[in-house]
Amino acid sequence: MKILIVVLNWNSREMTRDCLASLLAMEGDAFKILVIDNGSRDGSVAFLRETFPEIEVIANGRNLGFAGGCNVGMKRAVAENFEYVLLINNDTVVQPNLLAELLAEAERSPKAGMVSPKIYCADNPDRIWWAGGAFSLWQGIPRHFGLKEKERGRYEAACSMDWATGCAVLLRCDALREAGLFDEVFFANSEDLDLSLRMRSLGWEIRYAPAAELMHKEGFATRRNVGEDVRYFTSTRNILWLMHKHAKAYHWITFWPVFAGYYLPKLIRSPASRGDFRSCWAVFQGIAAFWKMLLHPGISVLPPALKATTMPATAGENMVEPSVPCNENLEISRE
Repeated sequence: MKILIVVLNWNSREMTRDCLASLLAMEGDAFKILVIDNGSRDGSVAFLRETFPEIEVIANGRNLGFAGGCNVGMKRAVAENFEYVLLINNDTVVQPNLLAELLAEAERSPKAGMVSPKIYCADNPDRIWWAGGAFSLWQGIPRHFGLKEKERGRYEAACSMDWATGCAVLLRCDALREAGLFDEVFFANSEDLDLSLRMRSLGWEIRYAPAAELMHKEGFATRRNVGEDVRYFTSTRNILWLMHKHAKAYHWITFWPVFAGYYLPKLIRSPASRGDFRSCWAVFQGIAAFWKMLLHPGISVLPPALKATTMPATAGENMVEPSVPCNENLEISRE
């Protein structure tokens, strides 16, 4: 069985080092690790190649976004006839049995296109970050099961679910060949939800494997490299774009009241309470970007900070999947 593990790096070489060390300590030896670096300015490529000479590092030289960066690895897996590809955020540390448990669940469920583990908060290890996900086009709000809950053994049964987070997910390459890869229009945030919906529409299952576990560190790459407001921009723009791709006319009847009456106030309340009005404004910029994309098909509107990171060579690097810290109340997809 051939498995390719794909890890993205973005100006966070020490964090990626810790993630890779935990991956190399996993049970089994039937996997290959591939690091995708998209224009880091902290010497990541040389550092990782020197620290892990047995691991291949691809230096793209520019920011492809989380979706585009992951696609580089997934294309390799499909082209070289790997059976599975495991996407892992570089801000995670995995348990030794992670891959074995994910594979066991995939083999038990031949129609499993994606298999997701249980994810804990590294800054508060008895708190859950992810124990499966729910999503309905009637509301348009992706949810994490168990988010911020103390571990009480509530999420110990393997099951099917609506979507899998790209933070850590095992993908069957046969399913990728049929459903396609991440939609790079999303750039970062909700591309995992979009792929989950596409797979489910083709009859593939999204499975949860609770025996597979890892720790997810509080996300800092987005805030450090391009600012917290970027996460609010992409969260808003991309959920609207996802609805545009998947919703029927009748779904919008219930979505708009939920979006305006619940989702927007919830997004704005958290940064406003901290005096972060730039992030509040980014929510409305995300809405404007969505409408601009509708009026001008074929374009992808990004904030200036992300446009800067998409320039060639040293201008920037891949945006790691946005994450929801344990002390955050956002109900968003990501990274």
